[in-house]
Amino acid sequence: MGKRSDPCRNLAAAFALGALDEPVPPRDPSLRQQVLDIAGAPTGPVDTSAYAWQELAPGIRFHVVHEDAARGMQACLVWAVPGAKNERHRHGGDEVILVLQGSLRDENGTYGPGQICRSRKGSTHTEEALPGDDCLCYVAYYGPLEFLGGAD
Repeated sequence: MGKRSDPCRNLAAAFALGALDEPVPPRDPSLRQQVLDIAGAPTGPVDTSAYAWQELAPGIRFHVVHEDAARGMQACLVWAVPGAKNERHRHGGDEVILVLQGSLRDENGTYGPGQICRSRKGSTHTEEALPGDDCLCYVAYYGPLEFLGGAD
């Protein structure tokens, strides 16, 4: 995997340019914290053998990197093989995904390395790792996920 640019700068640029699934309300107090949280993503190539992985779904594994129970925030690395699909789920809080390698798709678009997929509280979607390299993402979850069944 080639060197990627600073995730904090990518997220700030995506928010500023409106490259997200929904516009961010002006003076959204959570925005600054989300930028800081996603800036905790690993840089450079990620050695997947250095982490203890848990299976989320067939072909999808995750590792909790950081948890802040007071804010209901959990930051995870998510690793998916091409073609793996995450079950449809509803967000009890915002979700910010920074793609580190490979690519993924949801109902709002396709995202590659250095790009952000942001889902707002109450939204529902599925994600699918696209053909090519394994998809590796750094994800900040704010609140619980409610799994609704079905990957389509």
